[in-house]
Amino acid sequence: MKTSHTYRPALIAIHTTDSGPERPKSALRGPMQRLGLAFIACMLVIGATGTARADKTRDETAVRALGDTFANAFVQKNAELRASVFAEDGTFVTPQGDFLQGRVAMVKDFGPEAQQAVNGTTQAAFSNYRIRFIKRDVAIVDALLTVRNVNGPDGRSSPQIPVNFFFVAVRRTDRWLIQDGRAHFAAAPPSNMFRSSK
Repeated sequence: MKTSHTYRPALIAIHTTDSGPERPKSALRGPMQRLGLAFIACMLVIGATGTARADKTRDETAVRALGDTFANAFVQKNAELRASVFAEDGTFVTPQGDFLQGRVAMVKDFGPEAQQAVNGTTQAAFSNYRIRFIKRDVAIVDALLTVRNVNGPDGRSSPQIPVNFFFVAVRRTDRWLIQDGRAHFAAAPPSNMFRSSK
């Protein structure tokens, strides 16, 4: 009996001595695990943000390409290519105010218009793009189309015609298309706008 009483305090002392150093380890283990989890979460967020930025840049490039293709096709007198940037059921209002619905109607209208207006020195280019993504697959685009050296209805060449071009772009499967486009001749600045004041 005396021996068991002697060992019992010794065992308690050993247990207390051994468990003492482990307390700081377990106290550090919780914060270290939380710090590790926070680090992993931050890395996932950074990775997702980087992917989202890359996707947005790729989408913006594809949306701008719609305008560039439209302008190039106009200069090339290629009505089919010009209409191909629109959705099959897309709509377009020309600068003259004609309402076109569907690619077939666009090809029909774009053919004669380009034949008469475009000459050997005609140029067309988009600039001042303002693109806003409403949803992942829908963007609103505002841009300026500048057409140079184009023949007017009277046969005379116009040195420069600015056209405000607004369109809604949608992603269909893996391709961006213009769902609805509106083009309006830009207003010329007042004649006294650039005069110096005396």
